[in-house]
Amino acid sequence: CLIGSVHVRRGDGDKALKCYRDSLVMRRLSSGGNGETPEIAETLHSIGNCEAKDGRFEDCLESYNSALEMKRKVFGDVDHVSIAKTEHCIGLALLQLGQYDEALTSFDSSLKARRSQLGQDHLDVAFSLHSIGRIYLHQGNEDEATTCLIESMRIKKLRLPENHVSLAETQHLLGSLYTKKDRHSDSIPMLKSALVAYKSCRDCEVIKSDVLDLLGAAYARIGETGHAILSYEHSLKIKKAIVGREDVACANVLMEIGRLKSAKEDIDGALIAFKEVKRIHKLTYSKNHLKNAELLILVGLIQERLNNEDMALRCFAEALRIRRKLLDSNHRDVAHALVHAGRLFQANGDHFKSYTFLNEAIGIFKNLDETDTDQCADAYRELGRSQLFNGDSESALVSLEKCLDLREGIHGCDSEKWAEIAYDVGIAKFDSGHYDDAADLLEQYVRLQNTFDKADAVGLSNALLHLGKLSVKRRDPDDGLKFFEEALSLRRDLEDNEMAVSEVLFEIGMVRDSKKQYQESLACYEESLALRQSATGEDEETADTISRIGELRRMKGQFDVAMENLSSAIEMYKRTVGESHLSVASTYHSLGYVYDAKDDQKMAMKCHRDGLSVRKILLGGNHVKIASSLDDVAGVYQKQQDHEKALKCLREALRIRKLNLGNDDMEIGKTLFGMGIIFAAIDDNGKAMECYLASIEITAADGTNPKLQAQTLHQIGCVYAARCNYREALKNWRTCLSKYRESGLSDDNYMVACTLGNIEMAESALFSPA
Repeated sequence: CLIGSVHVRRGDGDKALKCYRDSLVMRRLSSGGNGETPEIAETLHSIGNCEAKDGRFEDCLESYNSALEMKRKVFGDVDHVSIAKTEHCIGLALLQLGQYDEALTSFDSSLKARRSQLGQDHLDVAFSLHSIGRIYLHQGNEDEATTCLIESMRIKKLRLPENHVSLAETQHLLGSLYTKKDRHSDSIPMLKSALVAYKSCRDCEVIKSDVLDLLGAAYARIGETGHAILSYEHSLKIKKAIVGREDVACANVLMEIGRLKSAKEDIDGALIAFKEVKRIHKLTYSKNHLKNAELLILVGLIQERLNNEDMALRCFAEALRIRRKLLDSNHRDVAHALVHAGRLFQANGDHFKSYTFLNEAIGIFKNLDETDTDQCADAYRELGRSQLFNGDSESALVSLEKCLDLREGIHGCDSEKWAEIAYDVGIAKFDSGHYDDAADLLEQYVRLQNTFDKADAVGLSNALLHLGKLSVKRRDPDDGLKFFEEALSLRRDLEDNEMAVSEVLFEIGMVRDSKKQYQESLACYEESLALRQSATGEDEETADTISRIGELRRMKGQFDVAMENLSSAIEMYKRTVGESHLSVASTYHSLGYVYDAKDDQKMAMKCHRDGLSVRKILLGGNHVKIASSLDDVAGVYQKQQDHEKALKCLREALRIRKLNLGNDDMEIGKTLFGMGIIFAAIDDNGKAMECYLASIEITAADGTNPKLQAQTLHQIGCVYAARCNYREALKNWRTCLSKYRESGLSDDNYMVACTLGNIEMAESALFSPA
């Protein structure tokens, strides 16, 4: 037996086993017929140890059971340390054979005896607890496993040096459990301690590699990508030395390294790793292996980021084919491949296939009862985007809001994942006219982005841009301007920012324009135009900017420059969006105003008629914009003294507006006022008065345009004066004066001055002596 023990220490199991068997024969012969002694039982135990070390677990169980039976006869049915030792070894053998329930029974019995005979803090108690923890881990009972392993570690720390391999084994096991439970602040220090201990052990290279893999996974989960890559690369070096560079274990680690390098934007490094994985897979697996499908997904994601969408789609489609072939049709990995392929079909404009694939993926998640997962949330997001492209905004909002709800449930509403979808839903709400909901979501998105370590400058600037547009829609241009200025500041810091900066400058120009800050507005438009032209040359938005510049030049009285800008805008619209476009029509009308100001009535009429024709083609004959065009045509006829044609245009405009707006809209009041002016010009004061009275009834009830009320009252006064009814004329002119002042006009304004003159004339006629 002593010689056998020496051979065990030297690692020569075969010689040790021969010695123990010889010893067993000799002891049985010398026992004088009594074949059941403590020494014989211990020799049987030692034989079992040799067999276990050689991986012969069925044989060692037979030896251990013989030893256990003999010990119970020798020592009686009591808690004996020697019996506990054999029970513990039986448990280890059963564990290796996957017989977990039977192993747990043996370990529990051994633990009970050891605690009874050796005390709660004996090292053998720690060994039993460690083994029981392993059983619980295999059975999925993580809470019980954690309790046992923590207690085992406590005892080992009391009894062993800090770098002892046995302590490292418990730290290793507990660290792997914490990693699985995402308790990385606990797992990483524990795994690092285990790794330090294993480094001093010559026979622990495989175990070191396993710890490094766990450390890599833990670092990756907390975003420490650099440390994760270093851990995996160290593990890979060990694996290559032990099993060779062609082993699938190396491929598995390379897969993780490639995944992490891709996340770190080291695309070249990731592709090099994946290329090596592919080489190993070719040596090991058939073409239709699930590992190849996993690799194809990862390569496809990189190709997608490189904008190689066709290549990415081929990768995803092949991965999907393999998974459909080898897995159940409702397997989650099939769903994941469907989501990737659906996203790429959407990017390529094939929204029918995208919709089909994403719907199928969601169906699988529902069948698996896995709708509350990130993968299902991603599918709803991509489905919503596809529906938006198809013009189905209502269904798109349902899908995107479902994604938002899922991410709130999974990550909470203060997370980056939730904010990402809140942005998508906010933009979709804006585009569909749900402005209050859009503002709420985009404001939350902006708030969250400002709390994150690394804000998404592109998304943040776009959210601010939309919030600015919402403020303008709510008639709060000052608030809108603040949002636009913030967005501009962010976009000026972006690379390749010409188009992004140009877009915000255009919006700022529009706000400055509405506030009559024409010089500032013009500066914004001109910078916006220069940036757009440097980036794209010609497009619809460039034409929009040129058109706005032309309109501002017109308002500043720079008619020749304005004419050049507006003509250039029209030609660019025709080249980029075609002749039949609403922007072409509106720019024709702006150009008509320029010709009108230059007193070129012929060209003014041509422009307004061209604008009217384009609008009729696009909108039909009963749209309110047709009425606006008819107003412009009527204005030219009026200047040409062709009052009948002017009236004909205004009557048609009145019909259209009543059809669309009802009888009491302010636009009706304006049209009636214009008709009254023309009737007065042809001395039909009766009809003029009818129009004025109908107009003042609408404008007075509305109350939002005191200036128009004043103008109408002024004209009513003029009709009364023409009839020599100066008392009524004076009454209307005085009310007119009050309304002008209410609207903010000073007495030196030409309209106010005219009314004051009329009042003086009426008072003179009424109150001066004959």
